[in-house]
Amino acid sequence: MSHNALDLRALGPREDLPAQDAAPQRQETAPPPHDEESWFKRHRKTLLWVVAVIFFGGAAGAAGWFFAKPAPDPVVAQQTPTPTPTPTPAPATKASPLTGVQVAPALADKPIVSVIVENHAQARPQSGLQSAGVVYETLAEGGITRFQTFFLEDKPAVIGPVRSLRPYFVSWGVEFGSPVLHAGGSSEALNMVGSAGLKGLNALSIASAATYRATDRRAPHNLYTSAAKLDPILARYNFTAPATFTPSPRKPDSPPAAPKHPNIHIEYSYNGFQVDYTYDKATNSYARKLAGAPHVDRNTGKQIMVKNVVIEMTSMAVQDSVGHMRITTVGSGQGWVLRDGEAIPVTWQKSAHNARTKLIGADGKEVALNAGNTWYSVVPIGKKVTF
Repeated sequence: MSHNALDLRALGPREDLPAQDAAPQRQETAPPPHDEESWFKRHRKTLLWVVAVIFFGGAAGAAGWFFAKPAPDPVVAQQTPTPTPTPTPAPATKASPLTGVQVAPALADKPIVSVIVENHAQARPQSGLQSAGVVYETLAEGGITRFQTFFLEDKPAVIGPVRSLRPYFVSWGVEFGSPVLHAGGSSEALNMVGSAGLKGLNALSIASAATYRATDRRAPHNLYTSAAKLDPILARYNFTAPATFTPSPRKPDSPPAAPKHPNIHIEYSYNGFQVDYTYDKATNSYARKLAGAPHVDRNTGKQIMVKNVVIEMTSMAVQDSVGHMRITTVGSGQGWVLRDGEAIPVTWQKSAHNARTKLIGADGKEVALNAGNTWYSVVPIGKKVTF
């Protein structure tokens, strides 16, 4: 800057001149201080506006971007595909209604069939007794005992010798709803077949095709049947429905450390027909003897083993000159269930011919049997039974 300019500022306006005539004076603004603080003070408002614009503009822009941006795809819940229901597999086994043993369902649903088997000395050893799920043993004529056998899951290739029907066999046959193969019978029994509703298969008439005569024994002790011959006869007469009777209650085997009653002795009439059972701990069953010797099944050559022995005491009487017996099957009486090496007192009860026999214990409930075969010894009241 020049000294003349500096002097002019110092003189100021002249007082002798009118104010309007005074020449306008150029006002020079002092140069702004060069410190940053003064600069910021002068431009503070501007800066605040700029910052505000930037801030709110950015915020508005961000908000606009946030609200304007496409919404994210909604989270779709993952749909678990409905699984195809797995069909319940058919049970691999089923309890046999006759024995309680687990067998193939197709076997358990087969019809039960009964065969009358004789016990004359010339009929021994019999064939197929070990395969029977249930056997009734009682008197026929002249003190000779006879068997009514019931088969289901195990029908052997040879069964016999086949013998004739009696009224008490009719009663037990209808109890199981079972067809009964027999060779003739007493007139009372044959008359009872229709009235009692027995599915009778008389081998001397309508069921002759179910039997054959063996050549190694003399008649009448040589009439036999087999599974192969029984099945076609059952189909011919439509006796193919599964059993519908109420099975005996069952329980698991419980062999004792020391059996309480290991020996059973039963007398039906006289020597030659007495029966003994000896408990076998290894199999939790009873080895059977007949007339003091092991009772052997001819099919197997082995002694007959029985899982459950049931003794029923009942009234019996000879009713005619032939020696036919009247045996009480409907009613109740004293009895025992022998299983697991022990003897359990029971009351046997059968309310009608077609009613299932119940074995009632001291607690008023049915006594459960072990799964396996059962032999029912129906004994005249007063005969010797020990165990």
